[in-house]
Amino acid sequence: MGLDWDKVREEAAQILSDYIKVDTTNPPGKEMAGVRYLQGILEREGFPTIVLESQPDRGNLICPMKGTDGLSPLILLHHIDVVPAEAEKWMHPPYSGLVVNREIWGRGAQDCKSLGVIELVAFLLLKREGFRPKRDILYMAAADEETGGKWGVGWLFQNHPEMMKAEYVINEGGGVGMIIGKRNVYTCQTAEKGICWLKLTFRGKPGHGSVPHDDNCIEKMARAIERISSYRSPLRRTLTTENFIKGIAEEQNFPRSFLMKQLLYPFFSKSVEKRIPDPGLRGMVGAILRNTFVPTVVQGGQKTNVIPSECSCQVDCRILPGVEPEMIKAEVRNLLFGIKDYEVEILQTSAASESPTDNAFYRILENTLKRLDPKAKMIPAMLSGATDSRFFRSKGTAAYGFQPMAPMDNLSEYLSRVHGHDERISAESLLFGTRVLYEMLKDFCG
Repeated sequence: MGLDWDKVREEAAQILSDYIKVDTTNPPGKEMAGVRYLQGILEREGFPTIVLESQPDRGNLICPMKGTDGLSPLILLHHIDVVPAEAEKWMHPPYSGLVVNREIWGRGAQDCKSLGVIELVAFLLLKREGFRPKRDILYMAAADEETGGKWGVGWLFQNHPEMMKAEYVINEGGGVGMIIGKRNVYTCQTAEKGICWLKLTFRGKPGHGSVPHDDNCIEKMARAIERISSYRSPLRRTLTTENFIKGIAEEQNFPRSFLMKQLLYPFFSKSVEKRIPDPGLRGMVGAILRNTFVPTVVQGGQKTNVIPSECSCQVDCRILPGVEPEMIKAEVRNLLFGIKDYEVEILQTSAASESPTDNAFYRILENTLKRLDPKAKMIPAMLSGATDSRFFRSKGTAAYGFQPMAPMDNLSEYLSRVHGHDERISAESLLFGTRVLYEMLKDFCG
């Protein structure tokens, strides 16, 4: 007798609603409350759990389903922490877990407590039917992803590396379904950009605000910010980006199919990018074709009538595979040619990372998707931000962002809610992701 998927939908929605009610905003995190919530569900189903506390109230959870053949494990990963929410700007309270019109509302509904619930429910369904995998499957819930992973996956690799060994990881960052032409095109995150955060410090002559002069550090910084804000780094092609753009182009009619491919050529790229109708897709394409530079933090004088001797701005730079921090510093210096008395400091870096698409695991993800959605097409995608996948990829583990969601025709609306207001996910997307993951685990691990 088959599963009652209506009941599965209801169970998943209720678990997510209750999970959202557990406030794990980072900072400060306090992920241990989320760990205890998940641990309670798993232990009631008969699973052993391992809880690893990296700091007071900062918890990580690992739950194994033991395999029979000694094959390298598969990890189902998500992070427990969520970013802060401006409650007064939400339609419904961000930690209410309210279900309205078959949508579950709240911070973490998209990023990424819903993934944790999809992985959890698929895990439970396999256990309930007595499934015996050939390889270990590890359910893993980590702390601190939203502020870099220091007390989460990064800490686990440093302190419990034996538990982090795996052949494959499923994590956040992919699975978005887009209706393009007659197909439902789903992304699989196989790559993500790296970080190169910069601090630019400008110096000048101090003085009284009532006496202007031509060596004002604030004026230098203003000119620099204007140049950086309007700058577009040269186009840089990667294999992931090529496959992503060509995969979308193939589903469109001429001349759009032809024009879409011109995004990969420097002479045409900018004008074609401007003509992409969906703002979400347009922004995504722009971010993965080049390094990006965004001024985010400014620090200047202390008093209105005092010209300071020093000021600074910080720049969030995201870098493509093959780009080194020193290359970024050189690019900034060229951009700011003519501006004097400043220095560029690298605050934080992490390398861009990629996983292969020419293996059995990737093909099973794709085939499972197509079996459950005959209109489905899966394409590799690069994430403009960073996730915990980078820790695994640096150790040789193939990690994929894969949370299939019901296809949509307005990508920008979905993307605006990640870290934004009114974050929510439909119960149908929750169920679809659960079904795909459940079927995939049976195929790949059975």
